[in-house]
This record gives sequence, C-alpha cells and structure tokens, in this order.
Amino acid sequence: MNDVREYWEAHPLLSYELAEPGSPAFFDEFDRIKRDDVEAFAWGYWDFERFRGQSVLDVGCGPGFLTVRYAAAGANVTAVDLTARAVELCRKHLEYRGLSGVVQQGNAEQLPFPDDAFDLVIASGVLHHTPDVTKAIGECCRVMRPGGTGKLTFYYKGFLHSPLVFPALRLAMRLAGVKHPGADLAKTSTGVDDFIRRYDGEANPVGVGYTIDEWRNILRTAGFTVVRHELHFFPKRFIPFSAVIPAFVHRFCDRAFGTMVYFELTKR
Repeated sequence: MNDVREYWEAHPLLSYELAEPGSPAFFDEFDRIKRDDVEAFAWGYWDFERFRGQSVLDVGCGPGFLTVRYAAAGANVTAVDLTARAVELCRKHLEYRGLSGVVQQGNAEQLPFPDDAFDLVIASGVLHHTPDVTKAIGECCRVMRPGGTGKLTFYYKGFLHSPLVFPALRLAMRLAGVKHPGADLAKTSTGVDDFIRRYDGEANPVGVGYTIDEWRNILRTAGFTVVRHELHFFPKRFIPFSAVIPAFVHRFCDRAFGTMVYFELTKR
C-alpha cells in the first residue's frame, strides 16, 4: 500500500495534464474536463439531486469533483482519501466553491467509519488501485446502510482489449499519436493488463481491469447485489481534432467502447 500512497501523493488525479494543483485555475479546468469529457454522459448515473439531505461517502475522493457535486446538490458529504495531498485538494475545492463537507485521510481497505453509516457510498475509478480490491469493496458495503445505494466504477476489460482488436487499437493509437498524459500506452505497454495499469501513468503501481462478469463476482463476494451497470469514459480529449467530433459520436463511443464500468448496487 505504501507504493500506492507514494505514487498518488506525487501525482494527484489529472496533475499530468494540469498545472498548479490547488489553484483556482486547476479546479476550474479539472471540473471542465470531468464535466465535459470524463462524466459527460454519466449525469443520470450519479443522480446528484436524488441524495439531497442524505449522507454520502466519497471513497478515494481525489481533488473532489464528485464530493463538490453532491455537496452542491444538498447532500451531507464525507470524503476520504489515502493521501494527504488529495485531502488538502478536496478541502480547497469545497472552499473554492463555497461548500462544506468532512474530508479526512483513510485507507479504503480499512475505512474509519462504523457499520451502516451512509445512505450512498461512491468510489469513482479508485478501488481498482488498491492491492486488495475485494477487501476495499467489502468495506464500502460494510459502511453502507441496508437499503442504501452503492455507486462504484472500475476499469473495464472489454471489446477493445480482446485478442483480435487490441493489436489494431495499439497500432491505430501509434499512427494517430494518441497518448495518455504520463504514459505512451501504445508504445510502452507490454500487454492488455499493463496497458490498463498505465492509464494513470507509467509508474502507477496498481491498476487492474476485469470483465463485467468478473467484477460482478467480486462485488457479490463483497456483499453487494448488482442493480445495473453502464459503460462510460471514452476520453475524447486525447484524440486528434477532438473539437470537431460531434456530441452524438462521442456519446455512442462512450456507451459502446467506454473503458470503465459503472455499477449501481444495493447491500445484500
């Protein structure tokens, strides 16, 4: 776990792309990327207004995009992150937007909260970075009240990673010059699993992706019942001439070729 903590202390989310983490310009651009690209077609999934007045836990909050959104919608938000850097950024983000919430440092594999404490537990693209993914998911289930809701999102191993498609994908990325900030995935990855690990940077120590059925089994083992799932996250901003890609094309790619799976869950 120490190597995971050290990596994310040094590389907060989107810090490869954006300068001066913690500045007003950072938060404005961070929110724009999350709103217009990463989560562009997932607003219905997050359903912020539904949780007005309810207790929400954001596990692995990072700089706090979702923490801020739920707080703005009137939820009573608690946020937790493995790194002191993310805690500082999330607090600054809330302050910058004139909002309040409880933000503290903690390990997703040992959440510092009692059983059945929250109406909604969210973890957006976080738990696949923990050494013991099943334990961390189980902790999210433990602190969610019976009848509550879980919204957990993970790296997805799907069509684009299949044996016939993946080599063509890498070739197309190389020819088009498509790169993730912090990692030239098409050139440096040694295979599908290494390709997925490098989504968040060359030196990212842990980053796993599974099929939908594999994630379902892990979630059930941890104590959840899967209500539904959606695919999202097709990062248009990395594609050359992305500004001219129509919104309907982006929406189609997001739903058909999204690289993350978004689960809605209840507690079994």
